Amino acid sequence: MQTLFNYTTISTRLEKSTRTLFVTLNRPDWNNAFRLEMLFELESLFAWCTSKVEINSIFIDSSTPFFSTGLEYETLSVMTSQNLDKINSKLQKIIFAMMQLPQTIIVDLGEGSETLASEFALGADIRIASEDSKIKFNHCHFGMVPAAGGMSMLSTLVSPSFSRNWVLSGKAIDSKVLAESGFVAHTYDSESRSEIVRDLLTHISNVAPVQRIQAKLGLFETLRSQLENGIVMDKKIAKASMVSEDWKTRKPQEKDFNFMPAKSMSYAVKLSLIKTEENPKNLEH
Repeated sequence: MQTLFNYTTISTRLEKSTRTLFVTLNRPDWNNAFRLEMLFELESLFAWCTSKVEINSIFIDSSTPFFSTGLEYETLSVMTSQNLDKINSKLQKIIFAMMQLPQTIIVDLGEGSETLASEFALGADIRIASEDSKIKFNHCHFGMVPAAGGMSMLSTLVSPSFSRNWVLSGKAIDSKVLAESGFVAHTYDSESRSEIVRDLLTHISNVAPVQRIQAKLGLFETLRSQLENGIVMDKKIAKASMVSEDWKTRKPQEKDFNFMPAKSMSYAVKLSLIKTEENPKNLEH
């Protein structure tokens, strides 16, 4: 395999036999959580991929068995609405771009994902996961909404009965339900993973490239108007939900939290109209 680029938060390598670009989230000390630096690096990589039609597939996994927590839970208490909006907007843009790249994109969710990482997987053409995988769209448990696609895009990929249950309850979704819903195409155990991945990448490499790219474009175009309208809606809902700043009150392991009561929402919206805008702060580790 040929190593490409020198990114800080992701590693890349190219396998010539199947013309596959392997991308690995590489922030194990932070549970491979998404932060702006990682999003910028992914955006840069995908921009490079737009003209690399000779690459058949992009395979995305992580450096840990659990794909990613999505959010950096430890930094939420100091996260401003501007920071959060920037992360959501950047991730939403990346997901939308993934759907239009000429390569077939596979995301391996491993043993599971949460919040932003579960949304990121929406951009994949094919998702695979471990038989022990637990996926969560648990944004609301942390005082947020799935603004990067977990509302509009998720409902275009699975039945609304699934997406409503997953988003509104935030409960873990096991591999059986993920497969039944169509969200995950293949599940594997530790012994079968390599074979399943190799078989999948080989099949993609044997497909006529021009027709594969055109078919992906056609599949995207059938959903384009719905997705574009959904993006606008997501942004409006996200902006309204940020008024409470509830994400600052909840830590991953805490059972007690102080979310804003629903009846206080109308007052909070009025207050936000006259509230002085905060200056964004960079979160560095």
